[in-house]
Amino acid sequence: MGTSRTAILMIWTMVLVVPWMPGCGEGQQRRYDDAVLALRDGRNETALAESRRVVSSSNPALRCDAALVAGVAATRVGATADARRYLKIAATSSDSEVAGRALVQRGVLERREGRRLEAAESFARAADRLDPEEAGRALLLAAEDYEAVGRRTTARRCLDRATGLSSDTADTARTRLAETGYTIQFGSFSSRDNATRQAAAVSREAARRGIGDVRIRSEDDGWKVQAGVFRDRAAAGRALRRLDRTDAMVVPIGG
Repeated sequence: MGTSRTAILMIWTMVLVVPWMPGCGEGQQRRYDDAVLALRDGRNETALAESRRVVSSSNPALRCDAALVAGVAATRVGATADARRYLKIAATSSDSEVAGRALVQRGVLERREGRRLEAAESFARAADRLDPEEAGRALLLAAEDYEAVGRRTTARRCLDRATGLSSDTADTARTRLAETGYTIQFGSFSSRDNATRQAAAVSREAARRGIGDVRIRSEDDGWKVQAGVFRDRAAAGRALRRLDRTDAMVVPIGG
């Protein structure tokens, strides 16, 4: 079963660990525990207030853990400047899981502000630090944002990586690979019958030239006859030249 985008966008804080930090001060540890519980319960103002008091801790690990909680809580209440500051601290954690989740949350923040390229880069960096299952989810998000800014080749690289990381995200990644990149289009038709005739006329040559199976895609502006899925425009262009047809062109998949 594939992973839905809604499920992927659920912030990873539901599995935040509440570690005991020897020597960090019982009062600060209690505040951190209270902040995590408040965050899990949706009491974001309380979570932010408690965690920001721990960010000044002299214990580096507790400081970064608290900064992650503060960053998530600040994002939820719309305190963008605070969220950026705290997440930057959390991303320096020596604990790769904490650093990775901070980068995921930063990606969520960038996406909310419409900064899709910055979001993609943050999700991709997070994948380098997270365990395979969480890394796969981060890469799906990165691919979505890279696609949104027209970086289809980079999006496909993210999806390629996601297929080999976790069974939880592999099926979704494979499905999206088939929908990302470039293809060769042999025409767009207002009727399915005309598209079917065109598909039959070009299918043998497409197969003979190694382009792939011809398919008919139903989109808002009609029926499109296409063949092949290519990582980038250059690869699609090389395949198009092998066909030597004047009625074919390279187009983005879904574009």
